[in-house]
Amino acid sequence: MQTTIMKMTDAFEHQSFYKSKENIKIIDCRDIEGTRCYLDDLAKEQLLKRIEAASLNGLHFIDSGNYHYLTLLWLQRVNTPFNLILFDHHPDNQPPSFGQITSCGGWVLEATTELSNLKQVFTFGVGEVPDISQIPTDIPIYISIDKDVLSTDFAVTDWDQGDMTIDEMISYLKEIIKNRQILGVDICGDSGEFAENGACINNQINQTLFDFFANFL
Repeated sequence: MQTTIMKMTDAFEHQSFYKSKENIKIIDCRDIEGTRCYLDDLAKEQLLKRIEAASLNGLHFIDSGNYHYLTLLWLQRVNTPFNLILFDHHPDNQPPSFGQITSCGGWVLEATTELSNLKQVFTFGVGEVPDISQIPTDIPIYISIDKDVLSTDFAVTDWDQGDMTIDEMISYLKEIIKNRQILGVDICGDSGEFAENGACINNQINQTLFDFFANFL
C-alpha cells in the first residue's frame, strides 16, 4: 500500500504515525500560494503536477479540512465508473461564493457536476445514515474521510465537529468495504491552526485509520 502525505500546513510536522512506515510518499505543498479553503487555477495546476507520480490506489492523508478539495484532484484521475463514500460533518456541496473557484465547501458539488464517472455520493455524518446495503457492489468505491465527523474526543480539527466515535466509523467502514472494490482512500481533518495542540489525538486516530486500511489496500 502506498501512503501519500500531503503537507499543506505544519500539522504532520508534529505527528509520527507515518514516519516508520514503508512506501510513504511525502508531498510538501506548503510553498504553494492560493490554497487555503479556496484553490485558484495556478495553485491547482501546481498541485496536480505534484501528485501525478503518486498512486491513486492507496491511502492519502491530505491535511486540514481546509484542503478537502484535494479529494477532487484525486477523483479526476479515476477512469472508471465509481461511487464516492464520504464521511464529513458538512456536505461540501455549496455553490462557490465567487466565480467557479474550487473550494473546500463546494468540491462535492463540483465533482458531481464535472466528473462523468462519479455515479453516486453516500454521505455519513450529515442527515440520515445511508443504508449500506443499498450501496452498489458492482462498481468500485472511493472513500473520503474528514475527521470533523468525529466528536472532539477523537479529533482536533479546524471546523465544528460531529458526534461520531471512532468505533462507529470503523464499524461503518467494515460494512462498506465488504464485497466492494476500493479505488483509494483519503483522510483530512487534521488541524493547521492548532497543529501542535491537536497532534497527539490526531496522530492516534491517523494511526488507527492507517492500520485499518492497511488490511484492505
